[in-house]
Amino acid sequence: MKIRQIMIALAALLTIAFMPPLVSLLGGLTVLIGAGALIFRDLPPTGQDAVERRLLGWLRWARAGSRAEPEPVRSQRSLPGLPAERARRVRTKISVAERVDVPPG
Repeated sequence: MKIRQIMIALAALLTIAFMPPLVSLLGGLTVLIGAGALIFRDLPPTGQDAVERRLLGWLRWARAGSRAEPEPVRSQRSLPGLPAERARRVRTKISVAERVDVPPG
């Protein structure tokens, strides 16, 4: 047998072995995410804020790579007495008239 035929047969066997569990895993994850989205949608705004803060803490923990305490999230809805988070800087768009290079003279 040629190496190409062996590689095709091996790829077919691996596909038969690993594709059904992968499809089952992806289908199960899709169902869980859909159910979670429906549950999240039905929560009151304070409950949604709590879930968002917990997810943000997990994401910060994963990004930091350590088990440090997550920083508290300040939002205008949950803590009206505290100042809001600082607005992020955004790039100003240059208008078309400013982009056009006028030839000298």
